[in-house]
Amino acid sequence: MEFIDVCSLEDIPPGKSRPVRAADKDVALFNVGGVVHAIENSCPHQGAALSGGEFCGRVVKCRAHGWRLDVTTGTLVVTDKLRVPCYPVEVADGRVAVALNA
Repeated sequence: MEFIDVCSLEDIPPGKSRPVRAADKDVALFNVGGVVHAIENSCPHQGAALSGGEFCGRVVKCRAHGWRLDVTTGTLVVTDKLRVPCYPVEVADGRVAVALNA
């Protein structure tokens, strides 16, 4: 598994999100209680960016139409039949890296 360095851990304080570009993918990073999670930065409904949505606990709300997704699993809160891809995250020496080919 190849990890791609995307940002500093300081760039994503607990309870915050950050959009990053890793290789050719738009990824949304979310810090849930000190643990960073990475999902595709595109709502499954109509592709709106998730990284700027309202974020509380482990749920992000899409700014476009209000769809809510669990950032730890990538699944829509109301059903597990819709999801966005999740990516493994590695934090080392204050840097965040994401694996896209997992």
